[in-house]
Amino acid sequence: MKKAFPKVSILIANYNNGKYITDCISSVISQDYLNKEIIVIDDRSTDNSIKILKKFGNKITILTNNKKRKSGFINQMNVYNLGVKYSRGELIFFLDSDDFFEKKKNNVYC
Repeated sequence: MKKAFPKVSILIANYNNGKYITDCISSVISQDYLNKEIIVIDDRSTDNSIKILKKFGNKITILTNNKKRKSGFINQMNVYNLGVKYSRGELIFFLDSDDFFEKKKNNVYC
């Protein structure tokens, strides 16, 4: 019997990383692993991040952190907590918006 591949959620935390966000999301979209969802949680960016995110259309889900605090660490935790709440994957990957996945990231699940 062939084992089904589990749904994978990739949660991307973003705050004012418009400079990097296209490369980040493109690296996730280009993975060979197809059973995935990409959730970008924005921490109320003031740069062009949201405009860039909207260009990806239905390839990603965009959420906004409405629990903005003075501490960057607390905001990042709130962002990821929101993403986990909305994710539907059996496995969850966390990615910052100024980072990217290598070409064959999907080799981690065998």
